[in-house]
Amino acid sequence: MWKKSVCITLTIVLPAALLAACSPSDSKGKAAQEDKRQPVTLKFYTGDKDYETRFKNEIADKVKQKYPYISFEFQGADKGKEIQDLVVAGESPDIYYQGLSALDNNLVKFDLQYDLSDLIKKNNFDLSRIDPAYLDIIKNASATYGGSYFGLPVTGYTPVLFYNKDIFDKFGVPYPKDGMTWDDAYAIAQKLNRVEDGVQYRGMTMNFTYLLDNNQLAAPYFHLKEDRAAIQTDAWKSIFATLSKFYRLPLDKPLDDRSRVKEVSAFTKERVSAMHADVTAAIESFPDDFTRWDMVSLPTMKEAPGTNAMVNPRFYYIMSSSKHKEEAFKVIDFVLSDEMQMAASKAGKATVLSKPDIQKAYSQDFAAMKGKNTGALYVNKSVKPAPPRDPKLTTVSTASPLNKEFNNVIKGVKDVNTALRDLEDSVNKLIAAEKSK
Repeated sequence: MWKKSVCITLTIVLPAALLAACSPSDSKGKAAQEDKRQPVTLKFYTGDKDYETRFKNEIADKVKQKYPYISFEFQGADKGKEIQDLVVAGESPDIYYQGLSALDNNLVKFDLQYDLSDLIKKNNFDLSRIDPAYLDIIKNASATYGGSYFGLPVTGYTPVLFYNKDIFDKFGVPYPKDGMTWDDAYAIAQKLNRVEDGVQYRGMTMNFTYLLDNNQLAAPYFHLKEDRAAIQTDAWKSIFATLSKFYRLPLDKPLDDRSRVKEVSAFTKERVSAMHADVTAAIESFPDDFTRWDMVSLPTMKEAPGTNAMVNPRFYYIMSSSKHKEEAFKVIDFVLSDEMQMAASKAGKATVLSKPDIQKAYSQDFAAMKGKNTGALYVNKSVKPAPPRDPKLTTVSTASPLNKEFNNVIKGVKDVNTALRDLEDSVNKLIAAEKSK
């Protein structure tokens, strides 16, 4: 009504040529302008080389409808095509789609990080639409490297506890429930960790790397004020002890080195694991014939009741080397629109927006989630991230020594205290090596 009134009033003083700005054809004119822009091809990189088809259907085709002049070249990580290979070859991506680890392991390492603050301001992007549980993760991580927003979250994944109904039914054990503690889960695992007909069943498997990196006590690997690791703490002792005890349940043969791939396989392919703690992203890899599963909220630490591990968003990062930053941000803005987030939510990808209607639409169109306990995602509150570390301090990747020392504990090679001491020593050596460069 207001716009119409303005147009009527302006006819007294403005030439007819300007009245077109108030006409219904204005939006069509803008669309035509978009069509006439020079074509731009954005290189889109992700560590998941199998994501190409989903990316085309879920993102690229829809962006093309919105911005006809924008096309994509998909770059999936593969041998000889890791991010460092692409940089050397002059094929650096424009947009990098990955979790938070990409900031530490690839972007900062190769000086490819780019602060989106100016683009956010220029495009009047409303950050308050994004759930603080997701936004604070990248905000704090960026502050560690002296920035504000080196990326923005676009898709959310929540840590939960999956369980195999067939194994529970086979042994007559009641299904897990929402709101359990790790002690509750351990009591159940004890009943299901057994050998039956020559098959070793395990009570629990887990994505332990994720649960350690995003632990429920928000325990950091590094001292916040000093250039050293800070791992020999009561919090880390409790975390290591709580998770590792599931691996010390009796087995018919010693454990080999464990990884997320092996742990997921035990649950979804071999189907010898009764429960599996992981993020909801794992559902995308469940075989089609694996339907007798459900999920409950992730068990909680006794020190932090009702507290989940940190949520696991995927971010869109724009590379510092990109020549098409404006267009890349248009893609981010569009992917974070209500329209796109609603479609993603219905398809089984938790929204990063603080919109109850979009949150409640989670998995409405995702066949694999029909009849599942989707409420498990909202039982616990995400742990608040640790405060940002002084950006002048040295940060290194802890992935390799962490995996090594946790495996040493679960295989019985070391006790928790020794493993944490050795982990701290290893990280301190990495810090010293990085500072000497």
